[in-house]
This record gives sequence, C-alpha cells and structure tokens, in this order.
Amino acid sequence: MRRETQPCVDVDERLVEQQVTVARERTKLKYAKLSGCKDVMASVKGMKVLKRLGGSAGMWTKDMTSGVGGVYVFNGSSSDTLHQFSSVRDFTSSQGTALATPLKLPGQWSGTGHAVYQGHAYYMEDSAELRLLKVSLTDGALADSSVLPLPDLVPAYALTPDTYVDLAVDEEGLWAIYATRESQRHLSLAKMDAGTLAVMQLWTTPCPRENAEAAFVVCGALHVVYNSRLPGRSRVQCVYDVGDLQPADEAPLAYFPRRQGAHSSMKYSPHEKLLYAWDQGYQILYKLTMKNKLEV
Repeated sequence: MRRETQPCVDVDERLVEQQVTVARERTKLKYAKLSGCKDVMASVKGMKVLKRLGGSAGMWTKDMTSGVGGVYVFNGSSSDTLHQFSSVRDFTSSQGTALATPLKLPGQWSGTGHAVYQGHAYYMEDSAELRLLKVSLTDGALADSSVLPLPDLVPAYALTPDTYVDLAVDEEGLWAIYATRESQRHLSLAKMDAGTLAVMQLWTTPCPRENAEAAFVVCGALHVVYNSRLPGRSRVQCVYDVGDLQPADEAPLAYFPRRQGAHSSMKYSPHEKLLYAWDQGYQILYKLTMKNKLEV
C-alpha cells in the first residue's frame, strides 16, 4: 500500500475534507463508554506456541464476538485468500492449511492489521486508495466498504512497515490504530462503527511510533508493544486510555516471554483474555492477567 500516490478514483474533495473536519471535531468530545469494563493489562501470565505456518508476516485470530468457534488465518502481508479452520484443534493438527477451508476475498489485503468480528472480516485493501473492506465470512461477499477520512498515512508501527491501519477489537467494539504524516511521531486511535464503517471519534495519543511493532486495545485503552530493530524482548511500554481513567505514565510495564523474532500482529480476545500473536511465522497465544484501572 503506497500512501504517497493519489487515489485514481473520482472522489469529491469537498466531501473528504468535510469528513476530516467532522472527525477532528469529534476528538474534542468525551468518549461515551459502551460497557462498564475497567480492565487494563497487568502482566503476561503464560505463553503457548501452537504451530508454525507461513512466513514472518501474518495474522491469526478467532471471531472476537464470542471468542469461540473457528480460527482465521491471513498468511502474509498481501493476498486475497483467507484460510478458515473449524476449530483450534484442527488448526494445530493440520499440516499447513490442509484442514482449512479457503475463502476467496473480493480484494487483496495489505499489511497485518485485520480483524474478525460479528461474522465478518475487516481489512484494508491493497491499493493506492485507502479503503476498508467488510466481507462476509459465510460466502466471501463484500458487505460494505468505506474510504477512511485519514489523509497522508504513514506505517502505524516503525517495526511493521507494511501495516498502515491496524484494526482492533475489544469490549467496546471496533477500533483503528494508525499514524499520519502530520503527527507521525505518535500513534492515533479511532473508534469505528462496525456496522456502517464510520469513524465515530479520533484521538492523538502520546505513544510513539518509534520501535513500536504492534498494539491492541483493552477496555478502551490502547496498549502499544515495543521492541528493537535487532529483535529482543517485546514489552508494553505505553498505554493510552480514551476514558481518562488511567494516566499514560502510570500504566504497568509488561514484558512478553523472549522470542527469536518480533511480532507482526497481536489480536486481543476480550472474552478469553488472550492475545493471538504472529511471531516470525509462529502462531502464539499469550494469557493475560488484568487489573482494574482504578487500582493500578
């Protein structure tokens, strides 16, 4: 995905500018929580390496609506075929994708920032135009698409340069993590409407992009994972709570067990309190321990 080129589409520039203006105005509003969740990550309780499938970049997850059911694998940083496994057991016992059902998507994805939520796959299309696609997991049909009002994007994470928009799911629903040329030193966060794909509210966070490799959202709080250019031990070093229940500088510093590489994606399961991570082709589960934000 190249953000330097202009989209080869007929888009009303006044409409796009209006969308950007409205989105910026929403940053001034106080976020209205959809749930009573007040959890924040305290530590990594354990790690389980399930298997090795694919290359250094990829993403695997469940449908985060309930945390039960099949496993969905996006192998690589660009493709148009999603692999669906009926269960975690089938996923772990399969030789490669032998037990998977391939699902042809209406467009190729870009990066590793996808989400599976409420029976749909959400991903950024691999094209000059920044377009979010919502695809039915039943038949691969395009359910909706939207051009996001986020101009002049740069890679969200300095250590994961293929991902411009990282979609995340938590107890509050769907989010988008990104960075723009205007505020490229720090990450930004958008609350999304999973039904309409509209941007509901935007925040510029104090969390730097430098040395960031992945991020996830827990109870409305962005957790950013950092590493080094020579892969070392990943750690959550910046937490930004949109509800202002926890100052960023008071969040606990959480380390992940040492691995050989670096994470290309991390997807939080709110029902299981697990992270589905992809590290140099290995599919890993991290068990998280939580604390109440007000007690941290």
